[in-house]
Amino acid sequence: MSETQGKFPTPPVKITWLQNKSQYIMHLSFQSHIIIAAILRLALIFYAHVHDTRSAVPYTDIDYNVVTDGARLALIGDTPFARHTYRYSPIMAYIQIPNVIWHPACGKLFYAVFDLLLGILIYALVRFELQLQYQKELKYLQIKCGKSMQIEPTNSHKECKGTEKIARISACFWLYNPLTAVISTRGNGDSVTSFFVLLSIYLLIKIDHQISKSLIAFCAGLVHGFVIHLRLYPIVFSLTYYLSLSAVVSRKPRGLLQMILPNKQQFCLVLGTLLGLAAFTWTFYALYGWKYMYEAYFYHLVRKDVRHNFSLHFLLQYLSNADGVDESNLIVKLLVVVPQLILILYLSLSFGRFQQTLPFCAFSLAFVIVTYNSVVTSQYFIWYLAVLPVCIKNFQRLSLVRCASLLVLWLCGQALWLLPAYLLEFKTWHTFYWIGIQSSVFFLINSYILSQLLRNYRLKSLNINCTKCL
Repeated sequence: MSETQGKFPTPPVKITWLQNKSQYIMHLSFQSHIIIAAILRLALIFYAHVHDTRSAVPYTDIDYNVVTDGARLALIGDTPFARHTYRYSPIMAYIQIPNVIWHPACGKLFYAVFDLLLGILIYALVRFELQLQYQKELKYLQIKCGKSMQIEPTNSHKECKGTEKIARISACFWLYNPLTAVISTRGNGDSVTSFFVLLSIYLLIKIDHQISKSLIAFCAGLVHGFVIHLRLYPIVFSLTYYLSLSAVVSRKPRGLLQMILPNKQQFCLVLGTLLGLAAFTWTFYALYGWKYMYEAYFYHLVRKDVRHNFSLHFLLQYLSNADGVDESNLIVKLLVVVPQLILILYLSLSFGRFQQTLPFCAFSLAFVIVTYNSVVTSQYFIWYLAVLPVCIKNFQRLSLVRCASLLVLWLCGQALWLLPAYLLEFKTWHTFYWIGIQSSVFFLINSYILSQLLRNYRLKSLNINCTKCL
């Protein structure tokens, strides 16, 4: 062995191979990533079919079968709400009618398609945001340096290439997320809801760069109203959407009053939201009556899960159900609702007033309502995981090691909860108190993670290089 080889040993073949493969994957075009993600989801749908025929523990979500039963009833002209525990918009049953006509996996294919569309929308939104940021920094430099400023010849090309790369990585964060892929291929329709949530954010961010600003605001409102009809939780984004269209950013009481008074775009947003929500809700109320209103909306306001769920309030629900305690008293309700309302108001006023921080505001609001909700299941995590890829470019202060540690902490919180939940569900062990303790631990973990993300969120700087003409 030579002296040089002794000082600088050759890297192991396996590490070199992994590095080459990772670099190859990162340089794939966005279209290639879409194709790969589609193949992975098709494979999971096929696996689900095989798994369900051979295992006592099904891969397919039980709610998928409930919605399919609702679709079967809707197909013969009956109400889908005749199926016990059907508590969704009738649109979800209509979507799964092909399950009855053609194949039980048709609904999963539909949700997988929306998974891919969501990845495309993330890619488009991140690219647009970065291009917008580049233009703002360029304009600032032109004002600061004067008309004599010149951009370096390679700078524009680097900006275009870097923007595309960051957008591609952000989309891949969603497309290759195993949790989101598994949940959609199990037959959960939250990818549809998440797509329209992100679409409304996309329209609101683009509004200042369109000629028909009022029309775009109205369209964003229609989308927002429709998605509230599908699921109630997006209603918490209404305040931040409204504030993002205000031209006033003052923190003074007078400025806050001006922010509340609607301008033309805000009026169009509210009008579109009310029309979008009322059109679908009134139509289905006319078809299915009060039972639709209760099952699709009011039930979720009073819902309890005394079996097991991730919520901090699970143990309280279980004990009140077992001991006959009146959980509906005012003090208990205030303890559940008030912390959420305070955080929603604080986050909306802090981040919702600026279009640049609108995606992060939506993410943090979704994170709060999931963490503090009285019932929390794995599907609820999609509510904020769908918006997170748009925000990851703004966590530059968090190193990769730090991000990985937060992710591991989040996964460990779930794993610690899943053990007693499994023993309760499949071994019939009495682990209710154990689950309650782990739900509290998971709540603390989520609160810590959110505090770290809030502390380290910053708008990305593109560091434009320029020279001055002599």
